[in-house]
Amino acid sequence: MLKGRQDESRWSSPCWSREIQTQALRVVLAGRRSYVFPYARLAFVRLEQENDHDTLHVCLDTHEIQIIGKNLHEVELALQKFAVEWVRESPARYNPQANEDEVWIAGITVNELQV
Repeated sequence: MLKGRQDESRWSSPCWSREIQTQALRVVLAGRRSYVFPYARLAFVRLEQENDHDTLHVCLDTHEIQIIGKNLHEVELALQKFAVEWVRESPARYNPQANEDEVWIAGITVNELQV
């Protein structure tokens, strides 16, 4: 369920938000923890698409973020433009089968890289 706002460059859904010209990616984890990563630290993004789920790897110089869900190609394209403002797990009340074309984030992990 994506909702366009007054400004078409900005979109929101229960699990992620797109904002043109954002400077950082906010990652909200379960348990009231969150991180903010400047886009300047982004090394690369890798999308792995399986039959039943997608895995999006967001690799920064100090951390790796792993996002598991469905239809993550849209998030990957927005990351390419540094336009993802925040991501979080989809709330349980939103059924992932409701619309097969919507982004669904089942889980997010953040791991600090050992340098």
